[in-house]
Amino acid sequence: MKRFKIDTILFIIIISILGISNLLNFDKPSISKLENRALKRKPQFSLAELFRGSYLKDFEEYYSDTFILRDNLLKINRDLRYAVEFLGSDISLVTAYEDIQMPDKKSAAEKAEVLHPETAQSISDGKNTPSQTESSIPEPKAEEELNKDFGDGKDVGYWLVVDGKAVQLFKFNKENFEYYSQVLNKFSEKLGSDVKIYSMIPPTAANFMILKRYKGITDSQNDALAFLKSKLDKNISFVNVYDPLNEHKEEYIYFRTDHHWTALGAYYAYASFMKATGEEPIALEQYESINLGDYLGSSYTKTLDKSLEKNPDNVVAYKPFTDNEYFMYYGTDEKKTDIIDMKYADDIKNKYLAFMSTGGATWSVVKTDVNNGKKIMVVKDSFGNVLIPFLLPHYEEIYVVDARFYSKSVTGKNIVQFIEDKGINELLFVIYMEDVNWHKFMQGVENLLGS
Repeated sequence: MKRFKIDTILFIIIISILGISNLLNFDKPSISKLENRALKRKPQFSLAELFRGSYLKDFEEYYSDTFILRDNLLKINRDLRYAVEFLGSDISLVTAYEDIQMPDKKSAAEKAEVLHPETAQSISDGKNTPSQTESSIPEPKAEEELNKDFGDGKDVGYWLVVDGKAVQLFKFNKENFEYYSQVLNKFSEKLGSDVKIYSMIPPTAANFMILKRYKGITDSQNDALAFLKSKLDKNISFVNVYDPLNEHKEEYIYFRTDHHWTALGAYYAYASFMKATGEEPIALEQYESINLGDYLGSSYTKTLDKSLEKNPDNVVAYKPFTDNEYFMYYGTDEKKTDIIDMKYADDIKNKYLAFMSTGGATWSVVKTDVNNGKKIMVVKDSFGNVLIPFLLPHYEEIYVVDARFYSKSVTGKNIVQFIEDKGINELLFVIYMEDVNWHKFMQGVENLLGS
C-alpha cells in the first residue's frame, strides 16, 4: 500500500510538472515534423462558440497538438507499441486517424501567399471559418460558400504493416459508393451529351499484396467497384484500372510507406484511360525518368512504424516531353510553375508534392502545343497529381480541380458554368477508393455543382 501511494504521488508530480511547463510554454509549434502536418491553431474565444461546445473541443485539440515534448512522447509510444506487437515478427496492425489534403484555415479565396500550398497535403484540422478578407469578396453568398463542409472530420483508418510495407485496409460501405454514383449521375444530367464523363477509382494497395493469412480483414475492392459501376448512368464511362494494376502487381506500382500509387502505377491507369477514350497510350520508354530519391510518405507519418523507416521508398517521376505551360490560380493570383516541381525533391517526407506542384490551387490549367481542340477537366484528389502529366500529349488544355480547394465565390461560377465557359469537352474523375468510401469527401464534390 505504501509503495502504491509513493507511485501515485510521483505520477501526480510528473503530470503536474508537465502540465505547468506546457502552460508556461508560449512558443508553441505550428508544424509537427515527425507527423509532417500542420498542428491545431489556438481557437479564438467567443461566447457563441463556447455555448455551442465547439470552443472547448477545439481548445482540447489545440492543447493536445501543442503539448510540450509531444513528438518525443509520440516516439516513446511508437517504441512501446512496437515492443508489445502481437501479430508476429515484422507484422503490425495500426490504428490511426485518417487525414485528408486540406487547404490552410484561410480559404483559397485569399491571396496565394497566405494559402501555404507546401503544407496543403498534411493539413487536416481546418473548419474554414471565413476571415475578414473572405467577407470582403463581392459575392452574394460568399460567406455561405466559404463555410462549406470540406470533409475534414477525423476518421479512423487501419494499416497493416507487413515486411516493411504498409497497406491501408478497405471496408466497403455500400451507401457511400452509391452516393458517389448519385453525385456523378448529377454531373451527367447537368452537363448533358456535350461533355463526355469518365470515372476512374484508384484502389488501395491491399488487394495487390499477398495477404492470405489476413485476407478476411479487408473487403474486396473489386466487388465494391462492380457494385458502383452498376449504379452509374449509362453515359458515364467506367475506367477499369483494377485489372491492369492487378496484372502488374509484382511491379513497383504502389509505395511501401505511402498510400499513393507510384508514377508507374499511374502510367498503367493512364493507359487504361486512353483505351477507354479510343486512343493509344504513349509508350513509357518515350519519357525521361527523374529519380527524386528516398521517400517516407503518408503511411509512415500516420503509423511511425520503424520497419517503414528502415525501408524508405524511391520516387521516380516521368518528365513530360510535350511543350507546356502550367498555371495555378490561388484565389485570383496566378502562379506559373513546373508540372514536376523539383523544389520538393530534397524533402524526404514531401516528395509526392513534386507532382503538379502539390495540386492544391483553387484551380489550375496546363496549356500544351497540341492543337487538337480537345480540352479535359480532371476532378481529383491527390492520386490525380501523378496521373495528369501523362495526359499532356493528348489534350490542348487540361483543367485541374480539387473539390477541397475550388471556390465559387472566387471564380464566380459553379463547376458546370466553369466547364461551359472554358469549352471543356471531357470530364475525368480520379478519386481514390477511400475517398469514394468517405461521404464527406463526396459532399465536397457534389458542392461543385452549386445551385
